[in-house]
Amino acid sequence: MSLKTALVDFFSAVLKPGWRAEAVVRPLSALLGLVGPRKDIARRNLKLVLPDASPAEREKALRGTYENIVRVGVEVMILQRGPEQALEWVEPEGEEHLEALRGKPVISITGHVGNWELLACWLAQRGHKITAIVREPDDPDENGLITAMRARMGVASLSKRLPMTRAVSLLKRGELLGILPDQHGGDEGILSPFFGLETPTSIGPAVFAWLTGAALLPVSTRRVAPFRHKLRIAPPIEWQKLDSRDETIREITRKVNAAVEDMIREAPDQWLAQHKRFRERYDSLRA
Repeated sequence: MSLKTALVDFFSAVLKPGWRAEAVVRPLSALLGLVGPRKDIARRNLKLVLPDASPAEREKALRGTYENIVRVGVEVMILQRGPEQALEWVEPEGEEHLEALRGKPVISITGHVGNWELLACWLAQRGHKITAIVREPDDPDENGLITAMRARMGVASLSKRLPMTRAVSLLKRGELLGILPDQHGGDEGILSPFFGLETPTSIGPAVFAWLTGAALLPVSTRRVAPFRHKLRIAPPIEWQKLDSRDETIREITRKVNAAVEDMIREAPDQWLAQHKRFRERYDSLRA
């Protein structure tokens, strides 16, 4: 057993909502905020997301992003021993949009906002077969650990590195595919506006929708208190096939970005702002 696996087993056994969780969250949040991994990147991202906020307001949101990272980890640890707790922690809104599509191909669109792992766990506990498209860590042991943790919450994982024919098959069987397109799109992405900047964006959601006719359903969480989340399921993104495939992909991608923007604006202090979402632009932006 690796050290990381042993630590996960230990914390999942001893942590519980309440004082035990807070005894871990508070010091770790303070330490993480002090050390500030990728703090400069997060500041620049938050400046784009909160252009009208004061420097003090953006610094408060920055501290919140680090606390959210810790809280996501603690909540996931606790869910390892009882994934059904997700149903107690979450207050859903708009679930009728999801239920109307049960058994049909659905792509769940979300961002690294609130607790995205809890969101997937909640969907699984509500009886939906869900597979998350994930970017695997380079460390095989770490990847195996994270995959196993998601599996214990009822969530399957599918690497972005694998052929996407399996994802298409899952959708055609009426299963739920979870995609988080708020990170940098890489060489395979296309330029699409995101918070006012043309930046490489993943075309995965658009391509899968174009191939299968799947509904694109924006779903997001926002923590309102420790172990209390609002989960919002918005109406499906409206799209139709245009004159060409490329034109359709670009238009769907633009709409997906707009939906993710709304999620981030609702809880910017719970967004994973430390990601290099606008990596080509950082040299020209001032914190």
